[in-house]
Amino acid sequence: MSHSKPTLLVSQDKTIFQLYFFEEIWEKYFNVEILDVNKNYDKRSTVVVSDWLDFEHKRNVNECIIADKGIRHIIDHCPDSWCSKLDDSADFMLRPRDYYQFRESIQFKVLGYNKLVLTSNPTRDFLLLMNIAKPWRTKLYNTLLPLLKDNIYSYVQYGIPLQNAQDQVYNETTWQRYINPDWYTDTRFSIVSESGHMECLYNSQDDINVTEKILKACAFKHPYIIWGQPGTLAWQKRQGFETFDHCIDESYDNIQDEDIRFDCVMAQINRCMQDKTIFTDELTQQKLEHNYNHFYDEEIVMNVMHEQIINPLLEFING
Repeated sequence: MSHSKPTLLVSQDKTIFQLYFFEEIWEKYFNVEILDVNKNYDKRSTVVVSDWLDFEHKRNVNECIIADKGIRHIIDHCPDSWCSKLDDSADFMLRPRDYYQFRESIQFKVLGYNKLVLTSNPTRDFLLLMNIAKPWRTKLYNTLLPLLKDNIYSYVQYGIPLQNAQDQVYNETTWQRYINPDWYTDTRFSIVSESGHMECLYNSQDDINVTEKILKACAFKHPYIIWGQPGTLAWQKRQGFETFDHCIDESYDNIQDEDIRFDCVMAQINRCMQDKTIFTDELTQQKLEHNYNHFYDEEIVMNVMHEQIINPLLEFING
């Protein structure tokens, strides 16, 4: 790293470089400044960062004005890092594949979730948390209807607020990461419907969508069954997490056909509903502890940040 820090020009609250829980990390490597279209910048040590471009709605116009003056343009594509279709739309595309792994770990620590005492005492079978209405989520919700009554669930945009548990009033800054640990200690396992898994045309295993939804289960010592893209569980294993193929059939993760994969996911959910001993074995408990420790491991988190964001960005700017 050079002695002087490069400058990242940003608009207000548009990129990961303004997230409060990352500030101390960025300060070690970058000067982050709010851009000024009337100011001249050093082209060698300065880049402008935006999220994705949307000229129709006049989004990120000022970033493009800066870029047109010869300042290199970087697009922050971190929240949708599984989707590669915008890769050639700027000088550099910031698309770390394990973004949510380090994002959630760092933010959860700031929120104090790593200090919670998690003592499992389940009185219900599963936890199902869904927000934005999507066809594959509606399919899951409708199929699970006969099982929902005695479990903790939500489908917010579908008009179903949290059921059978305590919630808090949503607000723009915290609600999506708000956690009541009782949701997890009071249920045996999570049913996780991953985001966008039917929407983005993906070309390789690097385009598999893994977000905070599955990581919440790891952070709160919860077993899980995933309704998502094929290869999602394999991706979890590559990230260093454990899955539960010792006690349930996870072959659904290898099935490309969506309908067949869904039927196999439902078969495992029904099996876990019928057999209350599943997830109570010693190996499951060891895997839950591993996932928890792996999720909060600061060395692992910082290594991923360096490998996928900090080092590539510094190499691009200084190269």
